[in-house]
Amino acid sequence: MFKYLKAIILLIALLMLSSCSLTSTPGLPGTEITATEAVISHISTVSPSPIPPTPTNTSLTSTATNTPYPPTATYTPVPTSLNASGPYVFFFGHGGIWITNPDGSFPTRLVDMDIYHGDLDWCRNISPTGDRMALVVNSDEWLDLVIVKIPSEESETITHLISRPSPENYDPISPNSFATYAIRDYDSVAWQPDDGRLLAFIGAMNGPTADLYLYNTQTKEITQLTDGPSQAVLPVWSPDGQYVLHYGVRWVPPFGGAIGPANQLDGLWAVRVSDGEVITLPKPGGSVPHFVGWQDDSHYITYDPGECYSEDLRSIDIVNGEATPIMDISFWYYIAQSPENGAFLFSSKLECASSMGEGVFILLPDQTTPTKLLEKRAWGIEWMPESQIFFAYPEVLISSDGRTLYDTPIYAASFSPAVSKEGYHAWKVYENQLASVMVSVSGSEWQTIMDGSIDELIWDPLEGNTLLITMADGS
Repeated sequence: MFKYLKAIILLIALLMLSSCSLTSTPGLPGTEITATEAVISHISTVSPSPIPPTPTNTSLTSTATNTPYPPTATYTPVPTSLNASGPYVFFFGHGGIWITNPDGSFPTRLVDMDIYHGDLDWCRNISPTGDRMALVVNSDEWLDLVIVKIPSEESETITHLISRPSPENYDPISPNSFATYAIRDYDSVAWQPDDGRLLAFIGAMNGPTADLYLYNTQTKEITQLTDGPSQAVLPVWSPDGQYVLHYGVRWVPPFGGAIGPANQLDGLWAVRVSDGEVITLPKPGGSVPHFVGWQDDSHYITYDPGECYSEDLRSIDIVNGEATPIMDISFWYYIAQSPENGAFLFSSKLECASSMGEGVFILLPDQTTPTKLLEKRAWGIEWMPESQIFFAYPEVLISSDGRTLYDTPIYAASFSPAVSKEGYHAWKVYENQLASVMVSVSGSEWQTIMDGSIDELIWDPLEGNTLLITMADGS
């Protein structure tokens, strides 16, 4: 929820879950992986290089509580090729998107196309079966939709999304530019859950606005689902794959300086894919889409801005638009939902009359009244899918049931936490304008294991004993 605090995007790949997936190559035996068992890391793009150095591997072994981990690292032989059946670690590096084995070995460039990174959820780009990645890429014509096979690197251009205006006709506030922003600056692709047979995407092939389309990977057919005056953004599938939600936004003056996100929310619609019926849903308040998650196959969760910044957390029936209150307590900007159990974690201010006072609260599925976990409010609430835990910045990590809280190594200076399946903790720490990696193993004291321009931390998804560290120079 507080993406400005993160230097880069950390993404998680899940098998058989709707967020995204990595799995075995079709026809080869593989192992199903859970939320902690595959990740994607986005690191800064630097000047092209033939191949990036292998990410630093720091292997750690479990030790007794309150004792330091062994100073000598244990290494296993480096594989000479990618695992045939995955899973893989994905990251942005030198000249494109790379994949490696779970231990960071054998980095292989998967995509070398020109991709606008932005502040996007790249997890959405990977199919549920883990064998394809859908990308919006820059081309000579402007923007194209491309599907890349994993791990073969084979790519196919599906369609041209929008045409490039001539230099003499370029206008940053023209209809063509607004449609470009909708396609490029928002998450604009979404795979149908389960088998990923259908791909929902945003395009402006038939102009002048961006609309919702559907691509059938089996028949190769493209179907236009909507056609309206606003710009379509943020397609999202219902968990059962029967409906596609999307928002309609608009850029309206005055704009001031640089053109930012859309500043008008026109509405929210769902399309039933079986017959193409477009269902108008209640328009959320404010100018920003507030999609929290799904309650079940036919109910999504949203909220409105209010006198205390945010309020009226509710469930909406996707078929008839009927709203059911979940919580009428106001919260302070930030709220996140755990896909593990549906719990909500939110921050609250003392000054708000309709709030529960200062602090961080959790609302479990079987509760009607939230439980207070912290006396101080958090300045950001985020669910960390790769670690399966909440992060209430700058305070603590919180388990999805609210029963376990983990302190940060240095208060207000710790970012990008990573928790392994073995329970080891790693953080990127900024102190005195210097970055370092701090690790705690089996409850031991915090140890600084590396200094430098660090981007992200990822525990290996299979064993959870090796920490992969991606650096700002692309290594």
